[in-house]
Amino acid sequence: MIELRNSSIAILGIAVNNLTMQEVLNAVEAAIAEGGFHQIATANVDFLINSVRDEELRETLLRCDIVLADGMPLVWASHLLGAELKERVTGVDLVPQLARLSAEQGYRIFLLGASEESSAGTAAWMAENAPGACIAGRYCPDHQPLEEMDHKEILSRIEEARPDILLVAFGSPKQEKWLAMHRHLLNVPVCIGVGGSFDFLSGKSRRAPLWMQHYSLEWLYRAIQDPSRLGKRYAKNLVGLLRYLPIQIVAVGMQLRRHSPAQITHQSVGTTKVLRIVGNFTGALLSRFEADVRSAIVSGSHIVLDMSSTASIGADALGTLIRLVADARRRKRELWVTGLHPFLLWVVRGARLGRSFRMAPHVAEALRRIEPESLPALQPGKDWAFCRIGGQLVPIHANEMPDVYRQVQQMLKQRVTDEPFPIMSADTQDKERSVRQLIAS
Repeated sequence: MIELRNSSIAILGIAVNNLTMQEVLNAVEAAIAEGGFHQIATANVDFLINSVRDEELRETLLRCDIVLADGMPLVWASHLLGAELKERVTGVDLVPQLARLSAEQGYRIFLLGASEESSAGTAAWMAENAPGACIAGRYCPDHQPLEEMDHKEILSRIEEARPDILLVAFGSPKQEKWLAMHRHLLNVPVCIGVGGSFDFLSGKSRRAPLWMQHYSLEWLYRAIQDPSRLGKRYAKNLVGLLRYLPIQIVAVGMQLRRHSPAQITHQSVGTTKVLRIVGNFTGALLSRFEADVRSAIVSGSHIVLDMSSTASIGADALGTLIRLVADARRRKRELWVTGLHPFLLWVVRGARLGRSFRMAPHVAEALRRIEPESLPALQPGKDWAFCRIGGQLVPIHANEMPDVYRQVQQMLKQRVTDEPFPIMSADTQDKERSVRQLIAS
């Protein structure tokens, strides 16, 4: 997975990457070079408001590799939260840049969705405005609910075309959910939901004049064009913003910040790294914090954050935490947040993140609740296996492994009672005694 060394801003529970258009294009090239699957979402206010109520959409956005600010309200919100996004990067602006990148680097693009008129018009626009752009294929499936689509046919066409970039125009949230549904089947390095971008590029829909775009009035122009559909959506989004965003803004703004430099201290407890954040959790501290956490996750450690001495949490710190939690989950690691005093807890909940973090009142409780490691499989041709208990590897002979495994499971369930367990041999009894001592420690 590509690792972006940039800040993210948490807005209503979603981490929005703080990227310029050029930085997005650089990330696209890095993803293509890496291969695999990477999902990019171009999120506007409608995404965020829907994600408050739609758990599946929220989880999908949290798992995306990049979430872009497709809309000035998100940029304005970041200013009010004290962590400014550099610029908005819309899908309709990104698609032409990807076409030009394709012409320069030979990347293969697949157009999926929209009407045949819009899809063909977009391909024609690319051929005219980005000569040499490689359109690997196009497909416009019938407009159907997600559950009724012919997924096998769509995936077959994409696989045959072998694209580097997949542009999906099913509309939100259908396009994001479709990509998430097939993330393990799509061997496409860059997959992006682009909404109505094909309609604009093909000329089917008209975009607002440049002066309206400059003054962030594009939403008004679109609402005038399609009042029956977009007027209702924008009204709903406005109500949602007024209901949810002020709580996060007030919670972040009322924090008491310290003037002393912030610090990070480390402690290892078995297979877990405990990081203690002292002072203001924001700004320049985040790059070091992210590097420390990623290093620990890659090394196979769980993470516990001790925030009992944290004075304040910035929206940029919350955005970084969202991305790190997602990275930890992908690697089957746990990340716990502990020690939040009531005001910091209000900040987390005001940002709609109460369900996103695993939280405990104290470090000791988080350490106790971390799931124990499963026993590793025996290595072929080896006489010894190892199990990790209490942060240490205990060697166990292959013949004794099943018996000791049953004993360890029973001891973990009973929290090491004084009742004796049946022992198969004197050697196994020695092993059990060692296991008991390690668990007790």
